[in-house]
Parts: sequence; C-alpha cells; structure tokens
Amino acid sequence: MKGSLLQRVGSITFGAWLTFLPIPATDQTGGEDWLDAMANAVRVIQGIQGDHDGAKYEPYLDQLQVARVSLRRGDGAAVFATMNRFMDMLEAREHGIPPETADWLFDFCYVVTPAKFHDVSRHIQKFKEHQFWEPIG
Repeated sequence: MKGSLLQRVGSITFGAWLTFLPIPATDQTGGEDWLDAMANAVRVIQGIQGDHDGAKYEPYLDQLQVARVSLRRGDGAAVFATMNRFMDMLEAREHGIPPETADWLFDFCYVVTPAKFHDVSRHIQKFKEHQFWEPIG
C-alpha cells in the first residue's frame, strides 16, 4: 500500500495520535523514563504502520535497548554514542521508515532524551527545521 503514514491513519492525524504519549520530565538522575517514552513512541508507530513498504522498526528498538543496557551499567559515554547513532538512523531514514515518521521520532527523541545523552548542538538545527517547516538561518 503506497502513500504516507498520515494518509494511512485516516482522519486521526499522526501528531494527535502520539499526543497521548507521556513526555517525561527530564530525569537528571539517570532514570529510564525517557527511554521508556522513546521505545513506546517507536512501538506505537510500529503498531500503526507495521512493516508496510519495507519499513522495519526492530533495529530502532534494538538501538534503544543498547542504550538501556549502557544506562544501567552507568556508562554515560556509551549512552551518548548510542543515542546519537539512533538519531543518525532516523536522519538517514534507515530501514525504510517514512520521512515524516523519522522526522517526528527525531524531534521526540530530541525532546525526551536528557541533553547529556545526545549532541544538542548537532541536532538543534534539524529540530528547529522540523518545528518551523523551513531551514533556519
């Protein structure tokens, strides 16, 4: 079935559907709420879209699991590297996910992931572009 994810979900807009996902407060203690929110967002999208048109979401969930294991070990550098790789995957639309899905997940990841676990300066420009629908600067 061709068409965008937004077309597939019908009258319920993609953003409205995901509005019901809780966005945790930034957890400076190293808790996992933000990882739970991110994994739940991927699972919701996977449930809506499935594996249509070759899109695969398991590699994204696997990457988040690697971050979770690193976080539990107390390895902040590994969490940082893993989450930046996760955002790279989204930016490159790896595993066939649609652009609007990748952009939404990218922005959600930027919002929920504590700043110490991703390169804020590297991702802020793209986040702004997604929010305002045009290049900034």
